[in-house]
Amino acid sequence: MRIKTRGHSCIELSTIDGSLLLDPGVFSDLTGAFEGKSAVLITHEHVDHADENAIVQALGANSVLEVYAPAALARSLREQLPSAAASQVHTVCAGADFVVGGIKVRTVGGTHATIHQSIDLVANVGYLLGDHAVGQPVVYHPGDSYHVPVDVRVDVLLLPVMAPWAKMSEAADFAVSVKAGCWTPIHDGLLNERGVSLFDRQLGAIAEGDGSRFERLQPGVENKVEELLAR
Repeated sequence: MRIKTRGHSCIELSTIDGSLLLDPGVFSDLTGAFEGKSAVLITHEHVDHADENAIVQALGANSVLEVYAPAALARSLREQLPSAAASQVHTVCAGADFVVGGIKVRTVGGTHATIHQSIDLVANVGYLLGDHAVGQPVVYHPGDSYHVPVDVRVDVLLLPVMAPWAKMSEAADFAVSVKAGCWTPIHDGLLNERGVSLFDRQLGAIAEGDGSRFERLQPGVENKVEELLAR
């Protein structure tokens, strides 16, 4: 299994059977991102996770591309598409279990983290990707939520590190609770270089103290998930 970041919360995950794109939002580099993809998985409707114009264009250009998204976003995408392309958009909620691109996908969570009591909550679906039963490691993309999945061993946690709804202590507590062997930071598109250095240093020290590893992926560079875990 191979993994690559396109910045912020956008991740590519691939096997010999296909390739998935997660959370292609407006803070990410989407140049060529949809090419060769089996499916696009979207955690929630916010624009830093879902660039609707780019997704609609990708669906119009590829009749076999599948998109999985929570109900409100799925409905919005369908309304912008002709009927044939609209059928490529699937609604997902917590508790789903399916295989796409050769990768087993399970959905968890269900609600975005609270930003402020005055701001309405939206649906947020976390994705567990991979299957130990067939020799695949499990990668967890929680979207904008610190939901801890139960009864599953997570190997690589895609860890949201900076957001209006989060602080570093919460990110660290979440990562410790998930018990993944590797913490990989995401949701950092608002951090400058000084902020990245600070978060990496402090969260890296916490990960090491917990017996895990903190591993930042370089944008555009493909990594083998198994090698991340073996370092």
